[in-house]
Amino acid sequence: MGRVIRRDAAAIILVALTCGIFSVLPPFNFIHGWSIDALTALRWEVFGVRRDPASAPVVVIALDEETSETPPFQGSPTLIWTTEIGRVLSAVIDGGAKVVGFDIVFPRSIEQSELPFGDDLLGARMRGFDRAFLRSLAKGSVAGKVVLGEVLGGEGPSPGQRIAVSQQKNIRALNIHLDPDEVVRRVPLTFPSGEKPMPSMALELASRALKAEPTLAEDGSVTLAGYHSERAAEYADSEFRGGRQRCSNVFVRRSVGLCRA
Repeated sequence: MGRVIRRDAAAIILVALTCGIFSVLPPFNFIHGWSIDALTALRWEVFGVRRDPASAPVVVIALDEETSETPPFQGSPTLIWTTEIGRVLSAVIDGGAKVVGFDIVFPRSIEQSELPFGDDLLGARMRGFDRAFLRSLAKGSVAGKVVLGEVLGGEGPSPGQRIAVSQQKNIRALNIHLDPDEVVRRVPLTFPSGEKPMPSMALELASRALKAEPTLAEDGSVTLAGYHSERAAEYADSEFRGGRQRCSNVFVRRSVGLCRA
């Protein structure tokens, strides 16, 4: 057993040195990403899953293709899913979630539609359709448990959603960094904003879950609950310490059924 561990440790060191040398050479910039992948895979092989996936503090409630093909969502545009999403949001918060972050953006509401519908506009006929969703957002944001996402330079929540969550107080940027091979290996923790940097969605959720304020130093580093990141003002590497099964996945179609039961 000891011989195997020493062999694996030697392999990790050799791969790290080789990747480190080549990744600093301009023609081989793409190798930097590969070195992260290789070291991550080796860590899984040597140390295994360091935490039981069942004990993961994070749950992903996913909207996927299968969601759109399952009642009550089947045949309906995502624009009118808000009532069901609000129902799930309220149930998740009531179930004890410390904070809920939205990485999906609904920039428009069906209530804003200007399509003619009879003698009136469709939006006017649908007035109040999002009321339950907005109430769920407002209730959660008052408790500091809801953070909506926006894309800097792109789309953000609809005007009604912004009001419901007290504007920018509970809205954070979702922008990420893509490596040349279009793989996300690093997550930004702050973005420039006026007098001081604005926390990204990732940092904001961690801060609220831990009930600790991040400390932003003048040199650009960030400290949160004793964890210090030198490069946090730019990007923090996605470490995937728990392996590929780190987060539990719950689908909205399943959650809706549970909320109605």
